[in-house]
Amino acid sequence: MKCHLRIPTSLFLSFCLCALIALTASCSGNDYLNAIPSESQMLIRLNTTKLSGTKSPLILKSLLHVNNVDETGLDLSKDVYFFEDGQGNFGICAKVSSDSKLEKTLKQAGLSLTKRHDCQFAALPSNWVIGFSDEATLMMGPVIPAAQDDMMTLMARYLGSDEDDGIKASPMYATADSIEAPMALVSQTKALPEQFVAPFTIGAPKDADPADVMLAAAMEVKNGRLLMHGKTFSYKKGINSAIEKASKVYRPIKGTYLKAMSQNDVLGLFLNVDGKQFHQLMIQNRAITAMLAGINAAIDMDNILKSVNGDLTLVSSSLGKDNFHLMMAAKLAGAPWLADVDYWKQSVPSGGHIGDWGKNCYYYTGSGTTYYFGVTPDMQYMSGGSPEEAKQSITSSKKPISTDLQHLITGKKFAMIVNFQALGTGKAAAVTSLLKPLFGKVNTIVYTMDEK
Repeated sequence: MKCHLRIPTSLFLSFCLCALIALTASCSGNDYLNAIPSESQMLIRLNTTKLSGTKSPLILKSLLHVNNVDETGLDLSKDVYFFEDGQGNFGICAKVSSDSKLEKTLKQAGLSLTKRHDCQFAALPSNWVIGFSDEATLMMGPVIPAAQDDMMTLMARYLGSDEDDGIKASPMYATADSIEAPMALVSQTKALPEQFVAPFTIGAPKDADPADVMLAAAMEVKNGRLLMHGKTFSYKKGINSAIEKASKVYRPIKGTYLKAMSQNDVLGLFLNVDGKQFHQLMIQNRAITAMLAGINAAIDMDNILKSVNGDLTLVSSSLGKDNFHLMMAAKLAGAPWLADVDYWKQSVPSGGHIGDWGKNCYYYTGSGTTYYFGVTPDMQYMSGGSPEEAKQSITSSKKPISTDLQHLITGKKFAMIVNFQALGTGKAAAVTSLLKPLFGKVNTIVYTMDEK
């Protein structure tokens, strides 16, 4: 007696559809991304098919010392990723099209290959280490020769990771993938050079961990500038709500004080705000509070900020911790705090002094800081390290930033300019050294906030 099992047509079609989806997923070609650790704190996606010229493989050419990356066994039809792992190591991940061809390329370059856990490794002349499987290649560094063996061990672990341990398990991957641009950045603000963290964390709760405050941006290299347009956010609902609420404080920048920034200045921050609202954001930002602590002990910067209503510009010629190098200019709604200056003079901390240098113009010296500030008859706040700088803050420097750069900022809700040529040592310098092979010749970063 024969038994016939009847499967409903709808159930059969559903089964086929699920099987097709599973098959498509397994053959999607992005398994190489499992080599990027899920705990990465920075991720940059480079869509090599949409980047013009030689920008996309530039860093690969630089590190591998080859002219034609297409012949190395790497598949540049797939996105290349730059990342910073949880320990602060920098890395690049690309898909392998032929591991035998990549092995041949490295041997022809005179490199000695070492095999570990079905992966091969070599130390590159640039103090980077390359490791690859039949699916993915990682280049990580820079690392001193004495630490290269440990780096290979770490990379072997990354190359052997599955989807649960790779970047696709992190929400950062989905965010980067959703940005419609040839280059996209998603980063924890703590991964940024410390000099630049404060502006991006404005609006986050005071106790928020910088690891929970994220930056997402579309990127483009143009005329020696890395243009970034994006927003800050958080994957934590409470922090994200606070950031979204804070973003409503920003208004379109009129560009009143753009010319005050010199081509040689390190950092420029440009806003247009109601000072009473913006002050609330400033006082809950630990980095900014710490930066202003010395000057705020003698001068009531809180009340000065509250009096702002219009464009507000902060320009720094130096990011040193030992000295206060800041020009601040702003359009004021009024200056009731001028009535308190006599009290400030009497209560200035020991070793400090507040004196006059003009009508409604004063200066403070103390604790290695010299700060000139004042109010013009048409209600503009001016300040700087000297009378000349204070006056310049509301007029123009001798070599202001270019006109096209001013146009990029006017009308935006938040803008920051970083001059890489003026940076010192530390992480900022390390990031700078990586930008050249990654993006080409870049001397300036321009970040503008999404208007949404």
